[in-house]
Amino acid sequence: MGKITEVTFDKDYLVAVRFDNNHLVMLDMKQKLYTARFSELRDEQVFQAVKTDGKSIYWPGGIAIAISEIIEIVAT
Repeated sequence: MGKITEVTFDKDYLVAVRFDNNHLVMLDMKQKLYTARFSELRDEQVFQAVKTDGKSIYWPGGIAIAISEIIEIVAT
């Protein structure tokens, strides 16, 4: 996968990640919310503030997921 071009949130803690090859990946973050790393995302306002820098998706407070980890999450 190349570069992330767009990231948007959806209901039920889903994140849509679009890549520069137009491939769309949906990340289901519900289970991750109960880990120490992602617990701040239970706040819907924080979750909805998702952004991308092209190499990762990230939220306020320093929570980030790199492309390689996105692929890993989707594969499991």
